[in-house]
Formats: sequence, structure tokens, C-alpha cells
Amino acid sequence: MNKRLLCLGIGWLCLAFSVLAQTSILDRRVSVSKTSVPLQEVLSALSKKYNIAFSYGNDLVPLQTQVSINAENQPLRQVLDKLLQHTNTGYSIVGNQVILGPVKKEKKTRVTLSGHVTDTTSGENLPGAVIANGTAGTTSNIYGFYSITVPAGTMQVQVRYLGYEPLILSLQHLTSDTTLQLALQPLANEMQEVSIVAEKATDLEQANRLSMRGSEVKQLPRLLGEADAVKAMQLMPGVLAGREGSSDLIVRGGSPDQNLILQDGVPVYNVSHLLGMFSVFNPDALKSVELIKGGFPAPYGGRLSSVVDAQLKEGNNRQFAGAGAVGLISSRLLLEGPVRNEKTSFLVAARRTYLDALTTAAAAISGEDISRYNFYDLNAKINHTFSSSDRLYLSVYSGHDSFSDKQEFYNAGGDEMQKYKMHWGNITSALRWNHVFGPKLFSNTTLTYSRYRFAQQTEVQSPQLNRFVDYSSGITDWGAKADFDYLPHARHSVGFGGNYTYHTFRPEVTSLRTDTDTLTTDAFASIRAHEFYTYADDRVQLSERLQATLRLHFSGFSVKGKFYTSLQPRLALGYTAASGLSIRASYATMAQYLHLLSNTSTGTPTDIWVPATAKVKPQRSWQATLGAATVLGQHWELTSDLYYKAMQDVAEFKDGADFIGEFFRSGPETNFANFVSPPYETRVVCGKGWSYGSEWLLRKRQGNTTGWLAYTLSWAWRQMDSINFNQKYPYTYDSRHSLSLVVNQQLTEKLSIGGSWTYRTGYVTTLPSSSYKAYHEPVYNPEGWSPSVETVDYLGERNNYRMPAYHRLDLSLTHTKKKKWGERSWNIAVYNAYNRKNPYFMHLSQPSSGGEGSSRRHLYQVSLFPVLPSCSYGFKF
Repeated sequence: MNKRLLCLGIGWLCLAFSVLAQTSILDRRVSVSKTSVPLQEVLSALSKKYNIAFSYGNDLVPLQTQVSINAENQPLRQVLDKLLQHTNTGYSIVGNQVILGPVKKEKKTRVTLSGHVTDTTSGENLPGAVIANGTAGTTSNIYGFYSITVPAGTMQVQVRYLGYEPLILSLQHLTSDTTLQLALQPLANEMQEVSIVAEKATDLEQANRLSMRGSEVKQLPRLLGEADAVKAMQLMPGVLAGREGSSDLIVRGGSPDQNLILQDGVPVYNVSHLLGMFSVFNPDALKSVELIKGGFPAPYGGRLSSVVDAQLKEGNNRQFAGAGAVGLISSRLLLEGPVRNEKTSFLVAARRTYLDALTTAAAAISGEDISRYNFYDLNAKINHTFSSSDRLYLSVYSGHDSFSDKQEFYNAGGDEMQKYKMHWGNITSALRWNHVFGPKLFSNTTLTYSRYRFAQQTEVQSPQLNRFVDYSSGITDWGAKADFDYLPHARHSVGFGGNYTYHTFRPEVTSLRTDTDTLTTDAFASIRAHEFYTYADDRVQLSERLQATLRLHFSGFSVKGKFYTSLQPRLALGYTAASGLSIRASYATMAQYLHLLSNTSTGTPTDIWVPATAKVKPQRSWQATLGAATVLGQHWELTSDLYYKAMQDVAEFKDGADFIGEFFRSGPETNFANFVSPPYETRVVCGKGWSYGSEWLLRKRQGNTTGWLAYTLSWAWRQMDSINFNQKYPYTYDSRHSLSLVVNQQLTEKLSIGGSWTYRTGYVTTLPSSSYKAYHEPVYNPEGWSPSVETVDYLGERNNYRMPAYHRLDLSLTHTKKKKWGERSWNIAVYNAYNRKNPYFMHLSQPSSGGEGSSRRHLYQVSLFPVLPSCSYGFKF
């Protein structure tokens, strides 16, 4: 027994000494100093000087790697860590030897694929492409970047994008994170049938969203030969046009100023050309446009009703190309291509009307003065790819409209001439940097500039007094923002970032000059404000069928010593049944710190942008939606949404309040005291609004026949202080039923036809409910003294009359032919094909004087556009 205990004790002692010996080798202090020598030389020096035995295989350890070391009396462990830190070599102790060998990596069970999805012919990034491998799926972001984490090993990846050949890749033995650039080939024959990807209709992010490609916009019938993205969106469910011909968007009962309109991420404050007949989006330069009506993603804020995000092309980095068109009243040209190689590309697109030249010629022939109008716009863009991780973009837009008129008339004082000029325009620019930090983290940093200006001059020449009135208004923004996309898992993605904007408002700057006096009112000409927001967006796939997105948007606004803040929680839920039917619900709150004030219902450039102040609060809203979506067959998408939206602190001018109207009312005896208008804050009233309805959309986006059928049933209300006796009334753009049918048919490879028919219940307006006669002192005229009688209208309730229904049919025929140099096309379009006399506004006639029944009045309708045929010649190379 004692011998056994003795042997056991000796064994434990040997083990203890062995451990101490192992520890003592790594803790032994050594000194060595070498510069740029092979690793083997340092190991040999340590072995000889300190009698340390190193063991390694010559083919397993990079002995010839150049290393530098300067260690004085340091543990061997620290010296080895420094020597081997970049060699993928580790060490261990066996007996009294230091064993060197390659580090064994832990086998990964999941890997991340990341990169960009691009067009093979142009190099353009493709946003919204679907990438899936059977067990997981994702979509590329707005800049074409994607990231998907999948099981390691052998797999098959499918990439699909509408209008492009599907891409199927077989990846073998993936054991580490991989950067994979995906290039898709456009369909050789656009008539080819391609199945709609199921994820497109059931994806939660598609709730409350409508998207169109630039090519889809061009397929629609054109007004005066010009395809237009805003006119296309006006045909979608939940969206109404303003007055006929305008570029206003009335989204789910909101007002035109409640739409955040972005061009390449920069706000545009007026999107109208030709008083609304065209928008600022050049169809040749447009890559895609997306309309978000509710369930707003966390990065968006500052408006209550919608976001219009228009993305322009980036420039072809494969080859030089161009496109353009010549129409009846305007022409456009686009040029794009690589600068030196595929890393740098440019794009320039210009458009101008020659309506002014046509009217000048007509005036010269007729000898009469004719109103003159012209517009132009210019898009320029350049981008450079530094590496697969870094890309820089610079984009600039400039647009300008000008209108002038001259009238001569006779009044009691003699001949009088009035000259009138109005011009407005936008300038925007963005410097954007995309950076990929790793396979799961993407960032976009942008510096922005936006400016909108409106100016109006009126000159009146008369024998009594000459006077000149100059009125201007505008807004200028400088901004910076950073957005991050983090994709830790195929079922989990996070977005976060922030934005800062410095606003300078110039609501009203007015100057009046006469023969003897000059007056300028600019006490409220410049208002500076600071706006910021920060956000987080967390999307989680809770199960195979249930998805949730939690969003938080926090914003602030500082103006004239007043500071407003708004915390805006947002939530979206989606469930996909085994049948493919998806149910989605969303809730979102929004705040808007800007107001667009108008004393008309036509949405003209004379509307002025003003900030919220201590007297005029920010607008706020909340909106809840419930919807469903499914794919019918292989090619049809069906979506339906119910919504309810409530708004508060909505502002508009008081009854009878006006701006710039003083210009026309001022007579020879101008009273300068009356000319000075009070601040806009004293001329507006605030109140609340609410709207609710149901939207349906049946859509086909691929094949010989494409188009959609959209229907909306809706109600929109307002209740404002001191208006309509403080009672609710229907909003100006309240329309109960709205229906749009759009069909495009590719008859042959060369010939296609298209048509759109739209119907909506008529808008409401205010007409006198009664009138009475008011008698004044007699007046003298050449026939002698006569009594002065004035008919005074009593308006009664606000928006008490609904105008007749609006409906219109537009048609187009396009013939395309391939040429050696590229492609040419002829487009013939007819606007309002059956010449419907749609109401622009209504008015009552004045009662005639004398006789029985002379007080009878008639209701007249003013219509704007009759049937308008047009043609245009297009080309691309």
C-alpha cells in the first residue's frame, strides 16, 4: 500500500514539474533585436542564445517571411506573439519543445455573400433585385448592394429582376465570406414572358408602395409628346391629380405640400413645368420612381402624406450611348458613357421647349401680342468607382420656367398698358459616397443643396401714374445625411442614420416703385431654421411566415427661438399564408415643419413655402393601414389596402386673405400703408383633417400585354378655425370614386399601342347659396345720374357644390425600328380622345338688370383641354 502511495506521489511530482517546465519556457525572459530578417533567422538566434528547442515543418511555417523585432527582457510568449501575428502560425508546448504550425481555423457553418447587382450592358446598379438560395432571400438596396447569410458548402443562388434574364449560379464548397458581383442581362425580347417573383408581391416592404421603371413610364400615352412620371403616378390607386394639367399629387386626402419629392435624394420644392403639364423628371434620365403612401420607412420624414423617390440613371460605364426626342413643343437629349475606363462614367440630359419661338413667330404674323412661355432643365451626373467598397457620385439639376404677357386696355383715366412676368425654378445637387465596411455593413453619406425661387414683376403704365411691383419668394437648403444598412442575418436587417438641414426661407420680398416713390417690404424676407432627424429601422423575420419591422424616427426643428421635437414610432407586420396570400398592417406617425400657403386651388408657382413658428405649429399626423397582396397565376399581382389618416395643425389662408393680389388692386392713388402686408402668420388659420378609404390594384408588368386596373373609394375632410362656422367640410380634392385603366399591347416587335382611361367623382367648390341687392349713392355717368346697385353673394357652407365627374381617354401608337446606328421611334398620341369637356372651375353669371325674372343666374363651366393630338420622334444609340 505504501509502495502504491509512493509511486502515485512520484507521478504527481513528475506531472507538476512537467507543467512548471512548460510554463517556464514561455515565461522565460529573452532579449532579441532584428530588423527585416527572415523568421528562421530570429528563431535560430533564440535557440542558440537561450537553448530553446523549436520544432516545425519547413513546408508548414513561412520561415522566409521578413520580420522585425526589438524586445528587451520580455517573456518568450510576447516575443512569439509579435513574430507570428501576421503569419497564420501558432505555437504550443510539448515537453521542453516549442512546436510551431499553422493555425487551425474553426470551420464556419454559415457564410455571407455580398456585393452589387448591376446591368451588364450599362453597369447601372439595380435596386430591388431578389437574391435567394432556397433557404433565405433578400433584395438589393437602393444603390444595388445586397448581403445574404447562408449555410456554408455547396449551394445554388438565383437572382431575379423584372425585365432581365434570371441568373442562376452554382457555388461550390463555400467556407468563408465572399464578395460576389452579380450582373444581369436585359431581356433580348421584351415581349418574352417572365414569371413574377413571388417575393415581390408578398414582401412586407411592398406594403403602401408603388414603383415604376423609366421604361414603364415611357409606355404610357403622352401629353404633347412628353412622357411624364408624375402623370403616371396620378393613375395609381390612392393618388389623385390636382386640377387638370397640374403636377400636384393628392395622396390619400393630403394636400400637395404634404409630399416629400426627392430627386437623387435631394428635396425638390416645385416639380412643375408648363404650369404643371410636365414635371421636372426627364423621362430619358429617369431610372425608377417609387411612391410611398403609408407605413413610412424610418429614414423618411418631414411630410405627412407621401414620399416620391425618383432615382436618375448613373451613366453608362460600358460604352458611349445617347437618347432623345423631338416633340411638338419641346425636345430633349441625353448623352452618357465612360470617361476613360469602366470605373468612371458621366451622364448629361437636357430638355427645352421652343413654345416661346412659336408664339413669337405667331405674334409677328398676326401683329398681336401673345403670351410667351419657355422652360428648360439640365441633369448632369458623374460617378467614379475607387474599389468594390467605395464609389463617389456627383449629380446636379437646374430647371427654369418663364412666362410673360402684355395687355392694353382703356379705363376712365385713358389708355393703360400692363406688362406681366413670372419665372420660377429649382437647383439641386448631391455629393454621395457609398462605402462597404464589410460583407454586412453598407453606408451612404450625402451632402445636399436645394434651392427654389419664384419671382413676379408687374408694370403698369398709365397717364396718371406708372408703377412697378416686384414680388419674390423662395427657400434654400444645405444638408448632410448618413445612412447605414447592417445585415447580421438573412432574417434580420437593421438601418440607422441621421440628417441635418439648414433652411433659409424668403417668404415674401416685395418692392413697389412709382414715378415718385419707392417702397420695399422685407421685414419678413429671411427666416433661418435648423432641422434634423435620426432614426433606426429593425426588420426581423420572426418565423417562416411572420415578419415585423420596428421603426423609430426622432426629429427636431428650431426657428426664431422656438424649438419643436417629434418622436415618431412606426410599426409594420406581415403574415404570408401557405397559399401565397400575404396580410400586412402598418402604423406610422409623421411631423411636417413646413407649410405651402396658397390662395388658389390650382397649385401654381405663386404658392409660398413658410416654416412653422411659435404662432403656426408644425403639421402632425398618424396613419394606419391594413392590406393584402397575392400573385394570380404567373403574371398578375393583386393588392388591396384600407387606410385611415388623421392630421392636425394643417394651415391655409383665412377667407379673404391674400398675397401679391395687392399688385393688381393698387390704383393710381396707391396707399403705401395699405400696400404693406402683415406677416403670413397673421393671415393663416389652422385646423385638422382626416381621410379614409379603400384601394385596389390589379397589375401585370411583363409580357405582350401590360398595365393595371386601379380603384379607390375615399373620403377627405377638413375642419378649420373660423372657416365654415367651425364645422367640418369636404376637402377641396375630396373625390368619392376614382378608377384608372391602363393597357399597353405589343402588337409586333416594331409596333405597340397603349391607352389609359381615368374616371373620378368631381371635386367640390364653393358657390353662392343666395344673393341680395345692396343700394349705394347714385353715380354720375355720361348718360346722367343713375342708382348704384350691387349684387352681394352669400356663400354659406364651404365647398357646398360638387362639380360634374371627370373622365378622359388617352391613346398612343408607337412604331420602333432598328437602325445601323441604333433605334428610332415615332409616337403618335391623343390626349382626351373623345373631347370630354371636363370642369376646370365653375362660376355663376351676374344677374341682369331690369325686368321680371332678371335676377335669374346661370352656372357656367370652364374647361381647359379639348382633344389634343401630338407626335414625337425619338432615338437612341
